[in-house]
Amino acid sequence: MGATATADEVLAAFGPLLAAVAQRDRDSAELSAERQAAGQKFLADFARACETEVKPAMNAVLQRLRQLGGDALIEEHPGGEARFTKPRIALWMSLEGEVGVPRLDRHPYLLLEADIEARKVQVDEGDMWKGAGGNSSGRVGKWEVSELTSDRVLRELLAIAQRAAR
Repeated sequence: MGATATADEVLAAFGPLLAAVAQRDRDSAELSAERQAAGQKFLADFARACETEVKPAMNAVLQRLRQLGGDALIEEHPGGEARFTKPRIALWMSLEGEVGVPRLDRHPYLLLEADIEARKVQVDEGDMWKGAGGNSSGRVGKWEVSELTSDRVLRELLAIAQRAAR
């Protein structure tokens, strides 16, 4: 459209421009809806795995520790809270006596937290026992939801307890 373009030709150029903007907005909305749906599916999968795999394994460890003179506490948060914004589940262990108030520097633990943006499960663990033990606490990795099996949780909790007992 050079200097000889008519007003109608110039005005007609607005059509494709506005159509491109509208298509970009539709594409963006569709992508956003897909991300939101994937995030909701991830959260539902996490909740289901916690209910069917993680909690039963944590309950089994809790019962065994209590039978042997120790203790454990399962702590769950659905997310959306001021202090706990993401869904999470943790098992705090005492190798001797009651857990009481769980503390990172005093109790071995395994914490699994849903990271909706990454669609991964953040794994934190600590193997400190009354200020000793393995002396580590914090993030150790990320798991896929499919990796949240009773067997894996049991083995991870045993490894944590073994390090804490050293």
